[in-house]
Amino acid sequence: MSAVAERGEKRRHAAKKTPRGTLFALVSHTVRLQSRGVIIWGAAIGLYSAALVASFTAIEGSADQLNQLMEAYPKGMLKAFGITNLGDPANYMHSQVFGLAPLALAFFPIMVLAGAIAGAEERGTIDVLLGNPLPRWQLVIGNFLAAAISLLAICAVVGLLTWGTAVLVDVELSLRQVADAVLNMWPLCLMFGALALLCSALFHRRGLAIAIPAFLLFGMYLLDTIGRASKDLEDLRPFSVFYYYGSAIEHGIDWTHFGVIALVAIALALLAALVFRRRDIYT
Repeated sequence: MSAVAERGEKRRHAAKKTPRGTLFALVSHTVRLQSRGVIIWGAAIGLYSAALVASFTAIEGSADQLNQLMEAYPKGMLKAFGITNLGDPANYMHSQVFGLAPLALAFFPIMVLAGAIAGAEERGTIDVLLGNPLPRWQLVIGNFLAAAISLLAICAVVGLLTWGTAVLVDVELSLRQVADAVLNMWPLCLMFGALALLCSALFHRRGLAIAIPAFLLFGMYLLDTIGRASKDLEDLRPFSVFYYYGSAIEHGIDWTHFGVIALVAIALALLAALVFRRRDIYT
């Protein structure tokens, strides 16, 4: 009897360990699957950023003339794109790269997380996934964690290419400035990915799970941009997440805003897990 009881106790311990083990296996497997995307996205955005760093050396000597020329442009337009001093490499990189990069980078988590549930349903593989000892909430949270890790890796690639180029061409951009700039993109892009995950859990169509966060991404960017350019619409800027994004390469990361945006992303992922737990599956 003692041997039977001991075996039963071992099985109970194994059952307790299984959810944690399956979650780790899911995250690590998904990160490996996303590794090619990490390299492609990181290289594409990183090389673009590196090219802009290199181009700064061509305009550095004529920065005063460019700033005088910019005085002829409408002030609202300059404010809309965050242009204050083109002779400052930090402001130049914000206005030309990091102010716009989230519009592209956010599509990585949107695409991968929109396909986490709705995409698997469309492919007919969702029943295979859930046929494993994998609770529904782990499928949602595991994909969210994998996307967060992969997105962070893309930011690291972009940062290394940007800072490495700055060192090679002798542009005054410190490692801290570049690290702040790329890390500041992480929660904002992840938030739109988490929204795509929620839409993927709510609806059965991957296209809809991509379209809704993409529409809000561009809508919020335009709202903040137009709000900076027009005093009449300035009061609407707080309704855009880009209002809280700021310019980390110039002023450092606002950790309060960083944390709040990250918490919103986590809340959306948890809501997606709750929604998916209660709805029917299309196979």
